[in-house]
Parts: sequence; C-alpha cells; structure tokens
Amino acid sequence: MLNCRLICHLPLIVPAGCWLRVGNETREWEDGKLLIFDDSIEHEARNPSGEIRIILLFDIWRPELSEAERQGISAIFDAIDTFQTLPDA
Repeated sequence: MLNCRLICHLPLIVPAGCWLRVGNETREWEDGKLLIFDDSIEHEARNPSGEIRIILLFDIWRPELSEAERQGISAIFDAIDTFQTLPDA
C-alpha cells in the first residue's frame, strides 16, 4: 500500500540451495544473517531442496523516515483498521 517499510527475513531452518531474488539480485539465505529488502520491487523465493524451510518475517521502518512521518503513517493505518472493523449499517 505504501513504500514505508522494509521486509526482514531471518533464516531459522534453511536447507542448502534456497534463495531469494529481489530485482536482478539473487542471494542464498545464510544461518543467522538477515536479508532486508524492499518488497515493492519484484521478488521471489525458492526452495528447490524439498526439505522444510522456515524464515522469520518481520517489517521495519525505512531508516530515512522521521519520527513524525512514522507517526503520521501509523495514524493512517490505525484509521484504516478502525474503518474496516466498523459493523455494517
């Protein structure tokens, strides 16, 4: 919806050969190393091993956003959440 956050992937269980492509750059997950990327860019993840892969996913604010901008964006999302949870009239 907005390009205000980055996505973090922390590998917990990752077989060899699993990778993440963002744009034209492809990287394999490494134990204990975060991959942080902008998911508004075309991306894909692959696990060719057939084994289980577990990644902890979480969002962080883009570092160039000020505290005031973060608060404003949070207020927008809070208003959207409130509107979406209102009962139908």
